[in-house]
Amino acid sequence: MESKALRDVFGEKLIEIGRGNDKVVVLDADVSGSTKSALFGEVFPDRFFNVGIAEANMVSMAAGLAAVGLIPFVSTFSFLLTLRAADQMRTQIAYTKLPVKFAAGYGGLSDSFDGATHHAICDLALARSLPNMTVMVPGDPIQTKALTQKAADLPGPVYLRLSRAEAPNIFSRDCQFEVGKGVVLAEGDQGTIMAT
Repeated sequence: MESKALRDVFGEKLIEIGRGNDKVVVLDADVSGSTKSALFGEVFPDRFFNVGIAEANMVSMAAGLAAVGLIPFVSTFSFLLTLRAADQMRTQIAYTKLPVKFAAGYGGLSDSFDGATHHAICDLALARSLPNMTVMVPGDPIQTKALTQKAADLPGPVYLRLSRAEAPNIFSRDCQFEVGKGVVLAEGDQGTIMAT
């Protein structure tokens, strides 16, 4: 079974999306080597902005870019995004329905190596509570690629929660993913297990 880090798939897919749409821009908060948004920056340096450790300012910048017709992908660690820039995410992006795509890397406990401060255990609760926000959590490399594309194509704001971890392919390459609907991996009648 093939495995790949979801952050690598995200970075590679960003390049593909950027080649097909010159309105796509990427902002990162000085962690682009980790989130893999740096891959986009290497190919499209004029459409990549490393704003430094300034998550709230980065989200405000993305709002401005979206307001003039661009499609910003905002990339940083999920805990930094939702804890440091929650007000900007809510007020400037979610309320206004701007097409900003939040690429929230290192979701959940996937950044266990850096300690408890880097665990993202409340990010989904916050993202799900924001009005007009579509929340997507891919489970494998195939779904990461598909949902990154869907994030770019959706008209409003998207919170795409990504893992640092490597994951095996669990979906078939021809699997169709519908936003707002889970995928049943196995049928049974003894109980239901749901996972993200």
